[in-house]
Amino acid sequence: MAHVYSDTFYDYINQGARHSAQHVSALLAPLLQPTSVIDLGSGRGVWLDEWRKTGAQVILAVDGDYVDRDHLVIPRENFMAADLTKPVHVDRRFDLAQSLEVGEHLPHAAAETLVNSLTRASDRVLFSAAVTGQGGEFHVNEQPLSFWQSLFAASGYTAYDCVRPHLSGNRNVEPWYRYNTVLYVNEAGLKGLSQSITQHRVPEGVSVKNGGDILWKLRRLVVSRLPQNTVTRIAQTRARVLAARVDDKTGAI
Repeated sequence: MAHVYSDTFYDYINQGARHSAQHVSALLAPLLQPTSVIDLGSGRGVWLDEWRKTGAQVILAVDGDYVDRDHLVIPRENFMAADLTKPVHVDRRFDLAQSLEVGEHLPHAAAETLVNSLTRASDRVLFSAAVTGQGGEFHVNEQPLSFWQSLFAASGYTAYDCVRPHLSGNRNVEPWYRYNTVLYVNEAGLKGLSQSITQHRVPEGVSVKNGGDILWKLRRLVVSRLPQNTVTRIAQTRARVLAARVDDKTGAI
């Protein structure tokens, strides 16, 4: 990946990721009961740390070599450095693979590669990526959710819109997670899948729609009209401010 993400970026991301992961895992863990989880684009491993608390015994975080190992919230041996624009190969399949708000950071040409890496890793994939106009640091491939749906469908994975109906109004979950997260499952992954999930199957030929309340949609409309460099600068400034606030509260240096 051409862009290297700073510690400030991860300080900011981790703030919302921890609370979001707690609510999403609390919803899905009783239904999926994953004992092994892989996360492509894991950052410092906050999501995997929460999956561990729900019973996942085997976890693997995968992200760029620029991630500072001293700041991981999971053991170092559970982190694998990889370039996500290239195929990621692991020596086992996991109960659950996930990639959350990562695809937009990769070039368009790497989108299919990311999906293929996920589907090689598991029969069940929890996925979200920034939609058009969402905005953020170095978002080079914002797409409607249906774009990713079609890539998963090409690999035999069906969309189950089982997260958003439960969390769309939960403000303890960051909007990009509660509006964008969809579960994709192949034929093998259907075995033992809870009816609480299967009832949310998106029929073949029906596109997954972008979500969000009126304010979220207005934000996307405004951001979509700004130059990418401007959006990135705004995102970086916001990240620095919010990360500094956390440091002030915790006494971190």
